[in-house]
Amino acid sequence: MASVLTMTAAAITVRLLQDDDSSLPRGNVDPFLGQDYRTLLQDCLQKKSLFEDPHFPAGPTSLGYNQLGPWSPDTRGIQWKRPQEIVQVPQFISDNMKWTDICQGQLGNCWFLAAAASLTLYPLLQEQVVPSQQSFQKDYAGIFHFQFWQYGQWVDVMVDDRLPTKSGELVFVSSAEKSEFWPALLEKAYAKLNGSYEALNGGWISEAFVDFTGGVDESVDLKAAPPNLFQIIQKAVEKRSLMGASINILNPSETEMRTPEGLVKGHAYSIIGVAEVEYHSRRIPLLRLRNPWGKVEWNGRWSDNSSAWLLLDNATSKNLQLRGEDGEFWMQMDDFLRYFDTLEICNLTADLACNDHTHPWNSNSFQGTWVRGHNAGGCRNYKGTFWSNPQYMVTVEGDDQTHPCTLLASLLQKDRRKERATGRDFLVIGFEIFKVPEQFRDMTLVSQRATALSSLIPMALTPYIAKRDITGRYELAPGQYLIIPTTFMPQEESSFSLRVFTETQHTLEEIDCKVKAEAKVFQEAELRMNMEEFRRHFTRLSGQDQEISPEELQNIMVQTTSKHAHLKTDGFAIDTCIQLLRIADRSRTGKLQLQEFRYLWSKIKEWEHIFTKYDCDRSGTMDVQELRLALEAAGFQLNNKLVEQLCMEYGDDLRRVDFDSFLSCLAHLVGVFDECRKLDVNKDGVITLQERQWLQMTSLQ
Repeated sequence: MASVLTMTAAAITVRLLQDDDSSLPRGNVDPFLGQDYRTLLQDCLQKKSLFEDPHFPAGPTSLGYNQLGPWSPDTRGIQWKRPQEIVQVPQFISDNMKWTDICQGQLGNCWFLAAAASLTLYPLLQEQVVPSQQSFQKDYAGIFHFQFWQYGQWVDVMVDDRLPTKSGELVFVSSAEKSEFWPALLEKAYAKLNGSYEALNGGWISEAFVDFTGGVDESVDLKAAPPNLFQIIQKAVEKRSLMGASINILNPSETEMRTPEGLVKGHAYSIIGVAEVEYHSRRIPLLRLRNPWGKVEWNGRWSDNSSAWLLLDNATSKNLQLRGEDGEFWMQMDDFLRYFDTLEICNLTADLACNDHTHPWNSNSFQGTWVRGHNAGGCRNYKGTFWSNPQYMVTVEGDDQTHPCTLLASLLQKDRRKERATGRDFLVIGFEIFKVPEQFRDMTLVSQRATALSSLIPMALTPYIAKRDITGRYELAPGQYLIIPTTFMPQEESSFSLRVFTETQHTLEEIDCKVKAEAKVFQEAELRMNMEEFRRHFTRLSGQDQEISPEELQNIMVQTTSKHAHLKTDGFAIDTCIQLLRIADRSRTGKLQLQEFRYLWSKIKEWEHIFTKYDCDRSGTMDVQELRLALEAAGFQLNNKLVEQLCMEYGDDLRRVDFDSFLSCLAHLVGVFDECRKLDVNKDGVITLQERQWLQMTSLQ
């Protein structure tokens, strides 16, 4: 005879609506660490006091953690001084911001300085990053602010103007104009954003380009440069893209080593112009570069004093030739390719492109997280876990299959630079792109997608590099493509941002599962014992009152699992037993009678069989890849956020789930979906909830 539980079982689907965040500001600038510039400025002016930043104090912690740590000889003798203690009449900006303003100090952050120098060539960008109306005279209170793009949002970073000095001179970046302090204060704000001054040691110019613009960066290997590279650079100059180039180093001792040609290894140069000149009856492509040191220049062909200029007509020579040791020089394209290794191009978004003739990019982004034991599956080398990585479907629109569309995809790992102080640095990351077969979208189960993904061959993939930003440019026919961002090694955690830019329209969505509990979740499973055998079994277990209490269930579970070496447990806490009992306690007495216990026992034996089947490595525990497939076999389809939540709540430090935690997880889900069925007033098997409601409903808190 079927139980009441079985007869009333029905599937339930939960449709999730994204939480309404229309009240949130769009395109606004967020105060970093909650510090509002106007409020702090007015407060200091009213109190007639100079601002002292509690979040970035004038002390050892702001300098660094190793080379610039509290006990480092490099930090001895450092004094923090305000500009008026360094020069008589300090200026925020003397005359105008110029690329010649910036002089590198004792930090290896030429990548940041090269980007800052490029910034001075773009008034709109300059105003965005370095807001005007800041002064050491009018409304001065020792507080300044700068704006940087961080993973989809502009942030406003406050600093006080206490700067590190030795013997009365600035230790880090300074201006060629001794009385000018915008470069030093910009560097301090960027150091605060990243945790310390030392965190800025070593980097890629592309990182600062992106933080100054919110644009998307491309990296070109100049030893395998495309034949039309000069045209690409010309177009980038026309579009006002920011560009930088560098020479690789083979070991740390080569850092900032000068070559016989006057170039500096491991150094970031800005590219600020292009030209073509007639020379010996042929057109010679030239690039205009700048060393952020403001000195030390290329001494080869077309350098400041090269005899090549004498062979040009006077007008051209006068117009192009540079004079003076200012760090700026011309270089012939083939020399550039010979001596430099990497070119970075930062493509600006429409709002900052500064060019009415530039067609704006269509862009979309997702903020995601690789969580150890959940979706940090590693690269394709790790076939058992690769499928568990976050996956995003981009649909590129277009009518003509013969004309490819340009797509830029950019992956950024978040906040790793500021975590250097704790021993963490950039992870090795990359992404792969697959052409999606038509049937993939119709696959609703994780197991189907995992199987299908293992047979797909990537049509494009990036190198895996320990770098914050990885970007690729692709020419794709209209259609659907799957982008899978990964760390190289599995089980490495980080937050990330994935951005997609196309010249045509496109859509971008995360691949996820619908939320559903099949009818089998609520149905009594088959037991090997017939009813009479089970009745005798129940009589023996339930004692005089012929009911099973949580304590009796605990004893039953401990005794049963002790006979099975393949089931690891923590001893079945009484809370777990109460949770299990609750899903069958229809009489709400806190104890189970015969039919109720038969239902519960059938579910426990069903789940034990599933646990054993999907514990593929026979460890007695489940990793999350095994857990997802096991939950599906039990009748649950769950979205990514809920699976992440479950692995956090039921997994151990390595996100492994033992048998009693597995049963507790399933009992929790049965209870959640049972509540969902009660909300199904139309009895059509579907309810609709806001994401916030759903997360509250599924939380154990």
